[in-house]
Parts: sequence; C-alpha cells; structure tokens
Amino acid sequence: MAKPIIYLAFADQQDEHLPLLKEEVSRLKDWLRPLEKRDFIKVEREESATVSEMESTLAAYPDQIVIFHYGGHAGDSLLRLEDQDAHHRGLAKWLGEQSSLRLVFLNGCSTMGQVDALLEAGVPAVIATSTPIADHRAVEFSDAFYKALAGKRTLKGAFEFARSSLMTRYQRTPEMKIVRGFAHTKQKTETLPWNLHVNEDRAGEILNWRLPYYREVGLPREMIQYIGREIEVNRYIVLVLDAMCRYNKDIYSQMVEVIDGEEVKKDSSTYLDLVIQNFPWIIGSQIQLLRQHQHPNRARLDQLLSTYLITAMLLYYLLLNDYWDQLRRHNWPKPKRWLAELLQTKEHFLQVDFPQRILLLYEQISKYQQVPFIPEMKDFCDTLQQEESHLHRAWRYLEDLRGKKEDIDLQKSCRQAEQALALFLQHAAFLADYRMLTIRGIGIDNPRYGEVSYELDLGALNAIVNTSLSLYEDKDKRRKQSYSNSNSIILVPNERDLENSLNLSPFIIDKNAYLEKNHIDLFVHCYEKEGQYHYLAVKHGIFDAFQNPKGTDMIHTGMTLEDFLEGRNITTREEEEDFGFAQAFDLEEESTSTAKGTPVFAPLVVQFAQFKSDLA
Repeated sequence: MAKPIIYLAFADQQDEHLPLLKEEVSRLKDWLRPLEKRDFIKVEREESATVSEMESTLAAYPDQIVIFHYGGHAGDSLLRLEDQDAHHRGLAKWLGEQSSLRLVFLNGCSTMGQVDALLEAGVPAVIATSTPIADHRAVEFSDAFYKALAGKRTLKGAFEFARSSLMTRYQRTPEMKIVRGFAHTKQKTETLPWNLHVNEDRAGEILNWRLPYYREVGLPREMIQYIGREIEVNRYIVLVLDAMCRYNKDIYSQMVEVIDGEEVKKDSSTYLDLVIQNFPWIIGSQIQLLRQHQHPNRARLDQLLSTYLITAMLLYYLLLNDYWDQLRRHNWPKPKRWLAELLQTKEHFLQVDFPQRILLLYEQISKYQQVPFIPEMKDFCDTLQQEESHLHRAWRYLEDLRGKKEDIDLQKSCRQAEQALALFLQHAAFLADYRMLTIRGIGIDNPRYGEVSYELDLGALNAIVNTSLSLYEDKDKRRKQSYSNSNSIILVPNERDLENSLNLSPFIIDKNAYLEKNHIDLFVHCYEKEGQYHYLAVKHGIFDAFQNPKGTDMIHTGMTLEDFLEGRNITTREEEEDFGFAQAFDLEEESTSTAKGTPVFAPLVVQFAQFKSDLA
C-alpha cells in the first residue's frame, strides 16, 4: 500500500522577497519528519516551485497526495510561482483529480477567491485567507496547524488549535510590513484571516480526518518464526512486538544490528525488554513481573490476570479522562450517573469488568460524534464489541478465568491466559506510539527580547528493569516550548508538544510528586472508602499488593507527611499486633494514620470532587 503524501510547494519572488519562507519550510519539516521516518507518510517538497515541477509531482503520485500546501505570494485567482502564475481554475482541476486529497492549504494573501473552484472540482477541504497576511503570521499559523496535525489532532482540531494559538499571541493586529500578496499590500488585515471551507456532503468525515499512524507491516515473517523457535516462556507476549512495530518502527531497529552490511538478529532474550519499555510503565511493570513466575502455577496465572486487569484499567482511565475533558470543553449534557460513581471496596475493584465499562463509555462519546483523544481507541472498541473477534473472545475468557478459584488445569490455563493476554495487548499496541510522562514543577524562562520557554521537572514512564524511575536530568529534555498541568501524569503523542496532552490525574498519580522526591513511584486509583481515595502500587501484581499484610503497596488520600516519615501506610496503629511492649512507647493517642498533619494528597480529593460535580 502506497504511503500518503504531503506535498509542500513554496515560491518566492526576488522583487517581493518573503524572508520567512524558508523558516516555514523548516518548521513544517520538523513536525512531519517523525511521521516520515516511521513510514507513515511521505513528504514531497519544492522550495522554488514552478508550474512544470508542480505538474510533474501531481502526475507522479496519482491518488496518493492527501495534503497540498502552498506558501508564497498569491491572490484571489492565482498562485505566483517561480516561473509564472498558476491560475486557479486549472490548478483546481489538477487537484480535484487526486481522489486521495483531503486538504488544500493556500497560505498566501487573499486566496478566498479560489475556494469555490476547488470545492466544485471535488477537493474536500480548503484553508484559505480572506485578506493579505503578514509573513511572520503566516509562519506562525502554519507551524501551529502542522504541529497539531502531527500530534494526532483531527483536521478540525488542528485548525482550531492554530486559530487559538494566534489569538493567544495577539490581542490586536500589529501593523503589517511584509505580506503574502502583491495586489493589496496597503490594506489592513483581519486578526484571523484564515478560514476552513469543507464540502458539505463530506463534512463529518473530513473534519475528523487525521494523518495515518499505522503501518500494515509489523515484523518480517522470518522474525516471527524466529521468536516462535527461540522463545518458550512468554513467547506470545514477545510476539506482541509484531503489532507494536506497526505503530512504532523504531522498535524493530532495536531487535537487529547491521554487521558488515548484513542484518543480524540480536539476542532474543532481550526482546521481552522491548515489550516492557515500549508500553507505559503501568503495563510494562506488570509484564516485567512475569519473569518471576515462569512455571505454570497459581502465581503465574495470577500475574497474567493482573497484567490484563491493569491494562484494561489503564485503557478505561484513558477514555474516562478523555470523556471528562470533552464534557467540559463541549458543554455536553450530564451523563448517566454511573459514570461518576467510583468503586467502593477492594472486592468491587477485583470484580469490575473494565472492558465492559470501556464500551459503555465509548458509547457516550460516540453519541456526540466525537473522535477520542487517542483515535486508535475507536478501532479497539469497535473490535471489542464484535463477538466473533479474537479480542472479544480473549476478553470473555480472561473475565471467566478471574472468577475461577479452584478445579482448573493450571498448565493449560496459564498457556491459554498468556495467549488471551497477548491478544489483548496486541490491540492495545497503539500505546507504543505515545509517551507517558510525569510532570512536576514548571519554571519559566522569559528573557528580554527572547522567546519564552519552560523548564519542567518531568520524566518518562518507561523502563526495563529499574522500578525506581527517575526525572530527566538532561536540560534539553527538560526545556520545552509548551507546558502541561503540574503534578500530573499525562499521555502525549509527541513529547515536544505538551499542549496536546491527556491528563490522567487523579486516577493515576506519581506518589513522589507530592512528597517532593526525585524518583517516580506510580499508583493507580482502585476504590473510594469513607471519603478516602485508595491507590495501588503498579510495581507489584494486584493480587500480591492487596494481600500484603503491611499495606505498603497501597496509599490513600488521608495520609500525611508524618505517615511516610514514620513508616505508616494503610495499616493503622490500632491494627498493629501488640507483643507486650507497646505501652512503653506511649502511642495510645495516635490511633489512626491521619492523627496529625495535613493530608499530603489533599489536591487529589479536590480533583475527585470536581470530577463528581462535572459528571454527576
């Protein structure tokens, strides 16, 4: 299958030079390069476009071009190319013949007059300008648009993001100096002259269109056979790499090395590490624990089920936070009450069917014809609903297995559970193309006459062996052009663009963000009890964590800093066993773990209150 092509055409004039045109080319290349490197798209660019070159490019890629972008001088009936003017009616027919085309972006002055011809020729969507535009403003608008589009926003979402970006920068329209046009240079410009025009018959489809983030080919067939031969324990988990490579091409390059020009497979014992580190640590930590339980016994079966439960819970929390954000953004009506009802007991948590909740939640989002923040969730949910699909059957099998305690063949059950879990992970493999980050404090660098930048205490939530994840120390990784919410776990398609993020607080937290420690310690919300919100550590299996008699794998929002300093956790002083010497320490007054001090997780209680208020 041929890769979709983004065609960037730029043209300048010596007598009416646009000094920032090259900067626009550079910025767009920067945003699109990661997608091109992963073989999702191909970028064709001409920085000194002529009519003949444009003709050759359009002829060379029939039905492959998805975006045609022009930057340079223009007017209401033509584009001024390097050799001559390109008249809009002929150009519209050229572009209309591209059945793959989704968008024409005319980033020049007063191009509105070309819209009707383009739409009549069959072009689904056009971004054009109603007035002359300043050169620097044209760069800023296109930069914000492609930044958002490369970050998995829809066409509509990217356009709205770019408009908001300019509205944030400019309260009033500054005096124009260099414009993208040649006939109206003395006219005043509007603050936001760009408009998005869409063919009415295809509006729903086109406005929700996104750039592709998936390759049909994952691992080469011989690599899959090699894994089947060389790996016995956790073989099916390792085979999830096939699906992960469809979203993240970089993974395969870590499975092989080139020696004397020949591609040689690396040690297969490292392949499970690639699965672990390319999933968010919440899932990766659970897969890591499977190494400790390699024999077909109850402990291995419990860990397989724990990995499934944590994965399903993460997907549910991703969709739940997405729904919460969209509810506030679009002012949707209040949903059914169950959406705001949190789990009330440990037993309830261990029985809840998270995939079923995912489907009910997705149904709510679909009512408003909104695409999820993670667009791949649509395919996941659509497949999960199909009773004949492997994903649906894996889900039903794992849920049935959770309810069985006795009279099971452990060897057979462990093998089938691993296969079912691997199927579930295959359909969640799109997470390998996202980054999960913990965000702590945010510093602002605002130099005189310089651009504002932000230095964040943040760290990536991926690892192989070390369960004590750490914050970035490299300043280049800490310095960002945008920022997100502090003391939060976020999911981003692109780590460079923190504005395009999904906040997972208060359902997933980094405990040490509240204790002001440098290391990262992840916990997931599991239930509410007597006004306190209880969290479970992800570095241990769920069942092991709940059975821990000391309660050190759990925290709750009533805990104070003193609780941590004195080694208290869920267990209270009243619950501790007295060996006959307790009275000597004069601890009678300290009857609970929250006896003094301010609860360190108090901000989470506020967030849960807001969640309930918005959804109840």
